[in-house]
Amino acid sequence: MKRGSSSQLKEAINALCRVLGASGGGPSPETFRQAKFNQAPATAEFWKLLWSLLKKVYVEESSAPVNEAENLDVQIRFVKSVLWFHGYGTSEFYRLPEDGSQGSRELLLAFSWLLHKVHLLEKLLEVSKLVLGDEITVCTCPGCPPPRPRTRNETPSKEAEVDVRYLQWLNGKLQFSWRALHAAQQEKCAAVHKIHSYTRGFHPSSSIGHFSITEVDIIREPEKYSELLQSIESENSRLEAYLDWKDLEPVYWQWMESVLKSKLEDRRGLQLQDIDNQSFALPVVDTYPGNPSSVKEIEELTEEFVALHNDLQEMVTCKRASWNEKIKEKEKELLNDAQFYLTATKIRQRVDNEAESLRQNYGEDKNKMHGSHRLVFKDTTYSVKRGSATLGHKDPSMKDLHATEVIRVLRVKGDALEKELRQLQEECRTKLEAIAEAFEGVVCIPPPKT
Repeated sequence: MKRGSSSQLKEAINALCRVLGASGGGPSPETFRQAKFNQAPATAEFWKLLWSLLKKVYVEESSAPVNEAENLDVQIRFVKSVLWFHGYGTSEFYRLPEDGSQGSRELLLAFSWLLHKVHLLEKLLEVSKLVLGDEITVCTCPGCPPPRPRTRNETPSKEAEVDVRYLQWLNGKLQFSWRALHAAQQEKCAAVHKIHSYTRGFHPSSSIGHFSITEVDIIREPEKYSELLQSIESENSRLEAYLDWKDLEPVYWQWMESVLKSKLEDRRGLQLQDIDNQSFALPVVDTYPGNPSSVKEIEELTEEFVALHNDLQEMVTCKRASWNEKIKEKEKELLNDAQFYLTATKIRQRVDNEAESLRQNYGEDKNKMHGSHRLVFKDTTYSVKRGSATLGHKDPSMKDLHATEVIRVLRVKGDALEKELRQLQEECRTKLEAIAEAFEGVVCIPPPKT
């Protein structure tokens, strides 16, 4: 690598380390250099880095055990499960020992894959950003967000899987937790509404017009202002480091090409070493290209291969023609069958209905809402003029998302899910009735329809 590009590489890795170190416990640039040459001292530090980053992005702080940070094998299994969940397919990575003794280059490649494929830095900045306003997360995308990887064994025992009472207990516990969560969310919304309505007209920004919970907390306790200022400065430094990283990111990926080449060269060297360690008894045959006997044998084999290829082509053509004739005869028989025609018509109608339902629910871009939005209280009956500006003024840089629109989209989505649930319940009821009819002397009373 040239001297100019070497200095740019140092700057790129330094910027990357600053972004990672802003979230706590970032690596040093020397760790990346050691990992390129697959040195052992960088292995444990990379496992710790991957575990801390993935835990911060995918796992809530309250869901992880306290002693999990002390067990390296637990960290390694968690990192492997997350990478497996996202589709990382390098087998050498999953064969790394759980004692963290080797494999620093594989960890560097896995870390770089997460940067490119999963956008790990962007997600890290998203979860660690400083929230000054009252925000809410709205997502109506189909299949989003993905399920979080498991941090511990959540599979019940065999007795629990068989026992129906255990499932009933889990269902009741889930319903109770859901109701408690819903009640707590309602109380939070009521408190936020009171703060927004009581502080109308006091915010300097005309597009907001009221204070948030954080701003009210600072007004009540001014000593927290210094802590907030430090948090803002830390986030600004993190964002500046991210901008420096984006400017120098191509240099990092060029360096990663050299890391991959080093891995391939080491693998090739191991293969050659294995070949040297084995003994082969090769026959000595004079088969250089100028030998007439060798040329004659090659010509004979070529002619034989061409003849076999032609025979195979004719066989495939005959088989295909006979198969097509059988398919046409079967189609004629099925078309004459009235029962098959009715069944095919029902299936076609069901497919058309399902496709139309999917187009209505997920086809329009306006129904796909994703991301965090700031809660702003808008009252059409209340407006306070501040010079030429009004609190009801709309900032063109902000994309409004009204609560009524979100409620309407969620209701449509809920109705579609309830309809699908009723169809599945009816199918299960039909199957249970068919199974119950097979028992002699047993009377099965199905549950009432809900």
